[in-house]
Amino acid sequence: MISRYDDVVQALGHPDLSSAVLPGGMLNHTDPPDHTQLRKPIARAFSTRRMEALRPRIEEITNELLDAWQGAEEVDVIETFAHPLPITVICELLGLPKEDRNDVRQLSEELITPATMAGAFGRFAAYVERLLATREPGDDVITELRDEPNLVMTLVLLITAGHETTVQLIGNGLVALLRDPALRRALIEDPLLVPDAVEEFLRLDGPLSLGVGRVATADVEIGGVTIPRSSQVTVSLGAANRDPSRYSDPDVLQLGRDPHVAFGHGIHYCVGARLARIEGEIAFSTLLRRFPELVLAAEPEWRESFIRGLGSFRVRPKP
Repeated sequence: MISRYDDVVQALGHPDLSSAVLPGGMLNHTDPPDHTQLRKPIARAFSTRRMEALRPRIEEITNELLDAWQGAEEVDVIETFAHPLPITVICELLGLPKEDRNDVRQLSEELITPATMAGAFGRFAAYVERLLATREPGDDVITELRDEPNLVMTLVLLITAGHETTVQLIGNGLVALLRDPALRRALIEDPLLVPDAVEEFLRLDGPLSLGVGRVATADVEIGGVTIPRSSQVTVSLGAANRDPSRYSDPDVLQLGRDPHVAFGHGIHYCVGARLARIEGEIAFSTLLRRFPELVLAAEPEWRESFIRGLGSFRVRPKP
């Protein structure tokens, strides 16, 4: 396991630490030149300009979901907000039928859960294959990517990563915020600080805290240690983001810190990072504007998953 910030950055950019730890040709498990070929059309589909154009729709979805909180004594943030917001956005962006969203969510959750991962992948791939065989072309990302190689694998990744990580950005970030009254007051008084807060939520408790896998294709020296060829390596993003040699008081929320590696680094930097940031900014700014007195109703329950996140998170919109 590689855990120090500088070592993690070096490892993520090292040509002899291969991402091809699993078969199948999925974008995050390929190396150049295959990775370059797969990533280019996806990067175009998730361009900054296109993601910024989604802001009005994301704001609309956010407000619709929070309308249901009005007058409620207690709500589950994950069930009523953190999950439905990003899954609605990614399904609309890709062009998935509205009636499939619950099934897609279930498949995604099974795919990132150790006990169910193996069987879920086959079912998810079968769902995507049926979808591609029956859907009509439209103004969406699936239509745009329809002629690209490994499309089934690509869509399984985009669907899952496109909402699961944002669910936990919202959930994990809100837990941290509600435990920091001073920061919450600061964000309420100055909403322009929200983007910086989103970055700090990602650093402090990002969804991919455990990290990403690599395989050494040659002997590799990182941080003065030689990693033998064929070794399996975990590059810990969460540890890097709390490295005290880079961040003072790393376990404390503090705006204005140096950049983090919650979205990775180098050629595998998350292609959906801009969308996740926009969703996070809108989610937190709208929550704080509409429910400034939000409080925890119970201790949050963390779930067992490859993605660091909550299974249940209950709050009271008003004390």
